[in-house]
Amino acid sequence: MRYLKIVLRVLALIIIVALFDYNLPSRDIVQIVGTEVVRTDIGSNSLFWAQQDSGTGTDLSQQNRDVRFINTARDDGSPRVYRNEDTGWGWPFYLKFNSGNLQAEAQQLAGSGDWVAVKHYGWRSTLFSIYPNATSISPVTGPSVSLIPWVRIVAAILLLLAAVIIWRLWVRTKAWTADRMDRLKSKF
Repeated sequence: MRYLKIVLRVLALIIIVALFDYNLPSRDIVQIVGTEVVRTDIGSNSLFWAQQDSGTGTDLSQQNRDVRFINTARDDGSPRVYRNEDTGWGWPFYLKFNSGNLQAEAQQLAGSGDWVAVKHYGWRSTLFSIYPNATSISPVTGPSVSLIPWVRIVAAILLLLAAVIIWRLWVRTKAWTADRMDRLKSKF
């Protein structure tokens, strides 16, 4: 039973860390090499795509649609592809409604050789055709720029603080319950 509790706790921790890692913003330093709009079949990985026509209340049952992509290259020459979709009012709450403007900004920078920081959320999986969603583009001085992930640091501190508070409440509740049971036993 003890090992089962340990396994369940580790599994819960892995799930929480994965949810935070997927949903919190990250930034990559890249050069934009091109943009495109591709007719894409969403298929079985629709969990990782933004809702079609976010915020318009239309039918979301359509399984293919046009998706904007931003093609980039890292300083070592390896490619990195981002999708560019509005999140609207859905999860995660980035309230992104400017995918058209972001695409125009990326097209303007395509092939210029300028280095940019692409803020995004999500993961890239070539096996499942999952792409991170770009939320903003900011110019930087070069590929060696180091950016401090303040949002991730604050989220980690808040998560740790919440875990400590829950743990302390659990310990106090357990002690209070044991004390209460001892009092009841002593009365009888």
